[in-house]
Amino acid sequence: MVLDQTPALAMQALLPTLRQVYAAELPRLYTVAFHMSGTRNDAYERLCELAGLPLAPTVLGTKNPGHALLGLLARHIEEFLGRKAEKSFQILDDILRDDITHPIDINTRGIDGDFNRVHPLLWELKRTCLTSVLGCLPPGVRISFILTDLLGFGPAASAELLGINESAYRVRLTRARKRLDNYLAPLCQHVDRQNPCNCEGRLGVALAKEFISFPPHTDDIPHAPYDGGPEYHEMGALYRALPPIALTEAQRDELLARCVDPLPSPSPTTSLEPEIEVDVEIDPAANDA
Repeated sequence: MVLDQTPALAMQALLPTLRQVYAAELPRLYTVAFHMSGTRNDAYERLCELAGLPLAPTVLGTKNPGHALLGLLARHIEEFLGRKAEKSFQILDDILRDDITHPIDINTRGIDGDFNRVHPLLWELKRTCLTSVLGCLPPGVRISFILTDLLGFGPAASAELLGINESAYRVRLTRARKRLDNYLAPLCQHVDRQNPCNCEGRLGVALAKEFISFPPHTDDIPHAPYDGGPEYHEMGALYRALPPIALTEAQRDELLARCVDPLPSPSPTTSLEPEIEVDVEIDPAANDA
């Protein structure tokens, strides 16, 4: 009896390739890399490193390859950054808040007399500033906030992605929320309109100190005003309201080019050597023996 193997072959054909998984997950991977690293360039470098890892065995063999890839990136960046925060809240204050607030000067370097550059720059400042605040948290604490409050993974699922105990993860998450709230609640205009720090008043300082520059593209800059949303008293809601960060088309193409699928293994029943026909002459006398 010959078994019909068509369904099995069809299921096998539906299995995603590594490049397909990577392409589908790129927006979320870049979001994690950016909020963990703090700059577009550093985030891109982390994704380049991820694409260069031997991903196929640990990703394609899992129940959810996308989650496996995300967990791999999160663990890689946490290991790369180490245990300590790259900066402190005081350093951030020294960059942005050691000068008095002043109105936007259209002739400031970076605006260059073009009022149309102000809108993208204000959004870039808002996103960069809030991401830099995350950079004042230790990487292990930071990734917990990103996974749960930004991406929506529950503590149990997030702990599994990171390969740690759920109770330890919950401690990290609590610390992240508390530290962000303690710093931003009395300071940031997006938490309370009456707070002293506002993006418009700090834009000139941020440009002068090269804290930000004009973004490489405006695909991830909303048309809405940077301060048009409500007050966000909950830290997760504040960060979720930020527009998703986007790669340039060239960066995306380069990352996908680096993500190489493994060559298929030859079937064990298939010989790689060419078949050689051998003529064997049989001695008739042998049959008579």
